Order: sequence, then structure tokens, then C-alpha cells
Amino acid sequence: MATDDNYEGATAGRVLVFDESERITFPKSFREAFGTDKGLLVMIFKDRLAKIFPLKSESVNFLSLEISKLTNDFLTRLSEIFKKAGLVDLLFSTGVCLRGTRCYYECYFDPSQLVMDTAELKEELAGLTGVKTVVIEPVSV
Repeated sequence: MATDDNYEGATAGRVLVFDESERITFPKSFREAFGTDKGLLVMIFKDRLAKIFPLKSESVNFLSLEISKLTNDFLTRLSEIFKKAGLVDLLFSTGVCLRGTRCYYECYFDPSQLVMDTAELKEELAGLTGVKTVVIEPVSV
């Protein structure tokens, strides 16, 4: 990104300093482009990549499934459960197998879209073939 706030290209960048303060600041142009004063920061460990997603509210849930194998059939059945639960708009999702032995599907979502409570969703997900563990928890601010 050019230092000029009037830059109108495809991307913008800023060097961040990670220190003990745990504070990150963004230029006004970044905040304005987001259209909100809230965002979800997701660290993708495998790629050593961080992504930020604009939020309408501070309410975000994290869902993690440890599974025996990440397959198209699993994703199809997972999609059916999500649709039944009202999860149609995920903030972020990923499926990854680490060293070929531990596979995960993880996502972040706004819990207000659920049409069932999280205990029922957790039970539905635990019933999927190959699911070893299910975690659903709020993301802290």
C-alpha cells in the first residue's frame, strides 16, 4: 500500500510489531474499508498466516472437530447438519490433516444464526462417522 491514504489498488499492507502490549493498531483507511469496528482474527498455524474478518457483532463461536479422515462424504454430511442447524454463513472454515494422522475441520460462526442450541448441534456432530471430538466454544474478545 502506498503511504497515501487515497491509494485505490487491489491490496493494502502494513508492517505490525508484535510486543508484550497485545495491541494492534490499524490505519483509519483499514477500519473504514472493514465497515465495522469489530473483527475476528484467525491464526492458521499450518500456513503461519493470520486473517481478519469484519464482524457485525462481538458474538463468535469456534467449532472444532477432530476426525479420522477428511473426505468429500464427510463434508457432505457435515454440510447437511450445518444446514439443519441454520449455519449457512460461516466466517471462516478449514479442513486439514496434520502429518496424515490427525485431521480437523474447524470453523468460526455467529451463533445468533443457529436454530438449535449448541448442545444439540454438538450431539448431531458427534454422531457423524469418524468424529473423535467436538468442541464448540465462544471466542473471547
